[in-house]
Order: sequence, then C-alpha cells, then structure tokens
Amino acid sequence: MLIDKHATLQCLGCIMKKPSLLEEYTLTQYDFEEEQFYAILFSCVYNLYNQGVEIIDTFAIDSFLSRYEKQYKIFNDNQGIDYCDDAIRLAELENFSYYLERLKKFSLLRYWDSCGVDIRNIYDQTIIEPSRQEQQAAKLDATSINDMILEEEDLLITKAKMLYGMDSSRRGQLAGKGMKELKERLKEEPEFGIPLQSPMMTTIARGARLKKVYLRSADSGGGKTRTALADICNISIPYFYDTDKKEWIYTGCEEPSLFISTELEEDEVQTIIMAYVSGVPENKILDGDYEGDEEERVDKAIEYIATYPLYIEIINDFGIEDISNIIKTYKREKGCHYFVFDYIHMSAKLIAEVASMSKGMKLREDQTLFLFMDTLKNLAMKLDIFILTMTQLNGTYKDSQIKDETMLRGAKSLADRIDLGEISLRPTSAELECVKKLMHNMYGVPIPNLVRHIYKVRRGKLTKIRLWQYADLSTGRTKDLFITDNYYNLIETEVAVAQIEKVIEEHSESLDDIQITDDEQQEATSTLLGSMPFDF
Repeated sequence: MLIDKHATLQCLGCIMKKPSLLEEYTLTQYDFEEEQFYAILFSCVYNLYNQGVEIIDTFAIDSFLSRYEKQYKIFNDNQGIDYCDDAIRLAELENFSYYLERLKKFSLLRYWDSCGVDIRNIYDQTIIEPSRQEQQAAKLDATSINDMILEEEDLLITKAKMLYGMDSSRRGQLAGKGMKELKERLKEEPEFGIPLQSPMMTTIARGARLKKVYLRSADSGGGKTRTALADICNISIPYFYDTDKKEWIYTGCEEPSLFISTELEEDEVQTIIMAYVSGVPENKILDGDYEGDEEERVDKAIEYIATYPLYIEIINDFGIEDISNIIKTYKREKGCHYFVFDYIHMSAKLIAEVASMSKGMKLREDQTLFLFMDTLKNLAMKLDIFILTMTQLNGTYKDSQIKDETMLRGAKSLADRIDLGEISLRPTSAELECVKKLMHNMYGVPIPNLVRHIYKVRRGKLTKIRLWQYADLSTGRTKDLFITDNYYNLIETEVAVAQIEKVIEEHSESLDDIQITDDEQQEATSTLLGSMPFDF
C-alpha cells in the first residue's frame, strides 16, 4: 500500500495534541485517503477544531463520530479509541515537520499512481527483500518533495520536449531579430521601474525593475529593516504625511508587495511602517506618548496601511525552499510583484537543506549563500518580479576607503547575481572632512549621516559612486543631499523626472476614485520626486 502508517499516526497524533498545526501547515483529507479510517479520523479532528473545540481528546472524537453511524462503525472496527490514545501518547511534536513531509510524499505518490505515472523509480511496492526496502526508504527520506516533482517533470516534460518537440527556439536566433521593435518600444516605454523612496536612488537604479534583484548591505544596526521597509511602503501605500507641509500627500503607487522578515516580530515591523507613513517617530508610538496631532496621524496612517496591498510574513528559521514557496504563493494568490527579503544569512534549516540537496557533501558558507542568491535571481526572472534583499558586512569595511562586494559577509560572490549592489553606512569623521569643501555653498543642507556606496548597477549610467543622505531612522525617511564619486568629486546629475512621472501615472490608482484636485496631484508628484536642496 502507498502509505506510511507510522508517519500517519504521528501526524494525526500531533494535530490531536496541538490542533493549531492545522493553521500552520497544509493538511487535507487527500493526505489520508488511502484508508477510510484515517480519512474519517482526520475529518473529525478538522471539524472539531473549526467548531472551536480547544481540547481534542479521545472522548471528543468518540462523541463527535457517534452521530454518524457508518463512520462510527469504521472507527470502532479499527479500535479507534485505542488508536487515538496511542497516537496522542506517541506524538512527537518536535518532529512533526519530518513526518508531515513523509506523509505528503506518499500522498504525491498515490496521486501519480492514480494518473498512470510509473513511480517504480521512486518507490517500488513489489520490493520484498528487507535490505532493498531499507535502501529505498533511505533514498525516499533523502529526496525532498520538490526534487521528486522536478525529477518527474524532467522525465515526462523536459526529456519529452527534447526528444519529440518541434520547438527550435532553444537553438538561438539572429542578433538583429526584433531589434528595431525593441528600440521603438524602449522609446515609448523606457526600462524604468516603480519609484523607490529616494528620488536620486530611483534615478541611479532606474527604479524597482521587474526581473531584477537589488542587494543592500550594512553593518549591524545600520538601518538597512528600515530603509527597505520605507521603499516597499512607497511602492504599496499611496499616501504619507509630509511633516514640512503638515498635510497628507498622494503619491500614486499601490502595487501589491511583501516584506519577509527573518528577525523582526510582526509588531516590530508594524510600528516601523506606522512611523514611516505617519511621520511620527517610532519611539513615540512605542511609548504611546503623542503630542499635538501625532496620534491622529498614526490613526490615519493605520487606515491607509490597512487599505492598500502591503503584506508581511515572518519566518525565523528558513531554507531556500521556504522563501521560494512564500514568494511563489504571494505572487500567485495576492498578485505581488515586489518583494523585500530581510535578510540573506546562514540558518540551521538552510544548512540542513543544502546538505540534503548536495547528498551529504558539505558546502562552504560562500557556496551556500551564492546558491541562495542564485535562487532569488532565477525567481525574479521566471516570475517577472522585483526582489530587494539585504546582507550584513564583514569586518573589513571599517578600514577600507572603497566600499564594494569584497565586504559582504559570507560571500562576495553574492554580487555576481545581482542587478544593483549598495553598501549603506554612517559616514566616518574622515569622510565628512573630505566633503566639507563641497558643502560650503550648499546653504541649508544638513550634515550627511548616511552614505550609500553604489558599487554595481546593471544597465545604469552611474556606478562606483556615493549617494549622501540625511536619514531619520525614527521614521525610516531619507533626504537626498548630493552625489560624489569614490574620491569625493561632485557628480552633477538630475532626477529622472519624466521617467518617474510616467511610471507613477501607469501605476497610480484611478483618480476617479480619489478626492483630489489637479493642483494636489501635481503637488504630490513634485513631493515624491523631491528636489535637490541646492543648485550645482
């Protein structure tokens, strides 16, 4: 039979012991359909939990099933009470994910078998020799569900296409094919993505472009949770409070997006978002100590945040497959095209997952992290999405004048697969001394407290540069000041106004649904674009 009875007992016992697992993991009746008894028992537990029963024990199960004659007979014929007692007693909650994966593997095998797929290369039910059974079980344990699916896809689809398909596109094409159409299309639609929080960063990066991966690195506590959250708020929430003009500004963009955090808790992410949108410092929100109209602004910000499609997902211990599945799910179910992942680093689950993928071969940290980044880049290209992710820095950044990929913690090779790379740091005293001469004629410009070292921009005009900003980490907001090269020479550039305005127009909410005047719309656009605080 295509069933693992021990995994089934463990899964049923765990959800009886901790019914909330039904919310954390996906379990359905199909996972237990091989035997009626298991399917009936799962359906019973599922229904009891959804009816609000907090303690699901043998008594609750027996009482529920006694109302259904046919199901109750099957339950009793299989010594259901003894089975439930054993399942609860033997349940290993700490190993639930392992038993669930094994249960799912057999569900998948049954599905393939019902479709007429030959599954003997994965699991051959005719094997009776104990040593071969043991080898087969070990192989099944070492193969992930995704690998099982990919193996079958390779056999049934990829190989079939190669052998019998008529598609010759994989053989390449003339370099000039479609080139004129591409040139004309770029005249009408230049390659430019959704604006980031900083107008100058938007110009440098050409916005948040689909199919691209941007990497932002900083030292510990450098505010990389916060500037990334500000960027994704700018993409999804079309209103923010302007503390200078003392009014709410409409910015236009409301694209579905997801922030994935590996360190912050949900409420920590929420207070940072509230602070950015309302312009009220986070410490005041945390203390509940407001002045003037601040609480009213926070309440209004919460209304806007709840209205627009910004999602957050918290995952503490993660692997490559976890992050991939989260991104795919939100793209498919929520329509998200913009993702922030905070941040790439080694985790216990990642180490175990890569060891399994490499069939026990131990990979170095740099190889593991590169594999992770490669997966993110492939997802961006395949799913037509934008990904911004972060890393921390190694210790060399403190002593180096030029900040680049050699300072990335774990693996400088991460930069090989990205489309934009930046390192955000507080300026040193020596760096501030170097720009003092530049600032003599910049009246009213604050002293920079953040430097964004841009070391890579694929298809960008500016690279190997430094964007100097003033950052308010209490709200996550930044103000552009000026740009230099790595040797403190001023670089003259202008905000890409036309391109940004076009993107805003394309991605804005219908103005028919917004109570806003033409003057207010123009003012909102100007505010989003920002203005340089001095003339070059």
